[in-house]
Amino acid sequence: MHILTPLIAAGLALVCGCARNNEMRFTKGTGDMGQFVMQQALKRGARPVTTNSLPTVGGEWRYSEDQFGVVLQLPRERFSDVQAFLRQAFGPPAQEPTETTDGGRLGWYAAKTIGVGLQFGYDRERTQVIVLRPQPASEILKRIPEALEKSK
Repeated sequence: MHILTPLIAAGLALVCGCARNNEMRFTKGTGDMGQFVMQQALKRGARPVTTNSLPTVGGEWRYSEDQFGVVLQLPRERFSDVQAFLRQAFGPPAQEPTETTDGGRLGWYAAKTIGVGLQFGYDRERTQVIVLRPQPASEILKRIPEALEKSK
């Protein structure tokens, strides 16, 4: 677990650090955000517990996709809907959401368990879900210095 945490943090830094929020190009999502998450996860090799009778996650949402994965953003108050969807689709997370230093919460599913890296949480402004394609540790470690430099 001590090795997994830095790799997940590095993955998050990689996806979020590659482009600042104002540089990421978000597209307005339509329909059920949960089904979109499932499609993106399956496309990257996810192994869900079920794909049947999943709760709907409606409302406004947007996404940004690159070669590493997809970032989805919803209003802050939608976190409980997102968490319920993920729990039913993928089972219990590897890390239940815990408090972050900015007053939010962050949890994740491990790629070795469900086939993809999946992070979910919220901050003061929004709920966010990140689906990452599986990457060897060597690939992640190679990009950490660049991601850290871009996040300054």
